[in-house]
Amino acid sequence: MIKSIITALVLLNGIFMYAQEQPNVLLIMVDDMNDWVGAFGGHPQAITPNMDKLAQKSTVFKNAYCSAALCNPSRTSMLTGYQPFKTGVYGNKEVFREMKGFENTVTLPQYFAQNGYKTAASGKIFHSPRGTAKEPKEGSDPGSFQIENKVGLGTPYPEKRFTHGIDFKRAGVKGSKTRSFDWGAVDIADEKTNDWKTADYTVKFLEKEHDKPFFLACGIFRPHLPLYAPKKYFDLFNEEEIQLPKVLENDLKDVGRVGKNWAGERLHAEILRNNKWKSAVKGYLASLAFADACVGHVLDNLEKSNYKENTIVVLMGDHGWHLGEKEHWSKQTLWEESAKTPLIIFDPRNGKSGVSLRTISLIDVYPTLIDLCDLPKKNDLDGNSFEHLVENPKGKWNHSALTTKGLGNHTLRDENYRYIVYTDGFEELYNEKKDPMEWNNIAKDPKNKEILKKFRKELKELVN
Repeated sequence: MIKSIITALVLLNGIFMYAQEQPNVLLIMVDDMNDWVGAFGGHPQAITPNMDKLAQKSTVFKNAYCSAALCNPSRTSMLTGYQPFKTGVYGNKEVFREMKGFENTVTLPQYFAQNGYKTAASGKIFHSPRGTAKEPKEGSDPGSFQIENKVGLGTPYPEKRFTHGIDFKRAGVKGSKTRSFDWGAVDIADEKTNDWKTADYTVKFLEKEHDKPFFLACGIFRPHLPLYAPKKYFDLFNEEEIQLPKVLENDLKDVGRVGKNWAGERLHAEILRNNKWKSAVKGYLASLAFADACVGHVLDNLEKSNYKENTIVVLMGDHGWHLGEKEHWSKQTLWEESAKTPLIIFDPRNGKSGVSLRTISLIDVYPTLIDLCDLPKKNDLDGNSFEHLVENPKGKWNHSALTTKGLGNHTLRDENYRYIVYTDGFEELYNEKKDPMEWNNIAKDPKNKEILKKFRKELKELVN
């Protein structure tokens, strides 16, 4: 279906020809953003007015899932169009262009550049395996963007860390997480933070005249750890009134050895020992509110620009984040809190506002944007275009969302169930309609034999 609207008739050498206007793309990625955004209903106290305002006029995908619940494999998968088990990028240290067979991969922005687009980025879009928690570097893939703004990430660290009395050794926390697992208010103006500078670069790009359609990417680092944000966002929340996530005592009793090891329950126990659960949740909500303000700075100025009528906006996280659910504090699981992330698409030309409950994957974004912008098909991608769902949120969709962690650990999510299988063969099955918090693993119930059979067959077809 031809999406671009015929905008003018041009007289050339006595012959009328049609001139076509290509839509621009504004991609906004928010790091470690779970479904606590107001429009997604994940937490009743979330303050995200700017994202919520965008959602009101957009297609809201309430069941969108990452290909891997970790920054590098998730972003690599979305931006290359290939599953982690194809590229071999499972962790944060691999670089996809160093993997055999993927040296010359045409990424999403490169594909747009090949088709006449100007491409630009600011902030974390690709994940950089280099850098430290204290001095993180923005993700970069040389050659993917024609213009790339080099700034730091998030909010500068305070002179003294907070730490909140947590004994990381007793909590079983090692490596970089001992430096990054922290939260607190920083006495700094929004404009002095790196995230705001990232957003402001995007704003300045929108203020300029461009002679080509553009693919513009803006990466906001918060609410990624450490949860440092300007003080005014922490002041929005009263810690005593913070509502904690719903949890079930002994929730890990039916998840199997691998899932239990991933959960890191010792850290959760340490947070409870120090009575810091509400404080940490406040830190996440404050960081999310700050991220929303940065997003709002971009969206408000898009509305003032010459491009508001012809710019497709894609707002997404790269994966979710646990805040005590399943006794876990991070991403990197195959459960709902890690795998699920907000996805909002606004197409000012012919998109429809509404909510879609179809279980789409972030790997589907690449082929979808190709179709929305009427670019030539790219037939080697693993994802499926959901272009029709942007027009009709309740349209048909016959695909489950696949999320992978490491070699051989997978989960499939359809609109009714989540199926998980680990390398040791242990399986989990959850009825998402009756058990949205995934408290009751029903894989061993004989009544679910056919459901398991269906998922096993589907998974085999996808990964083999």
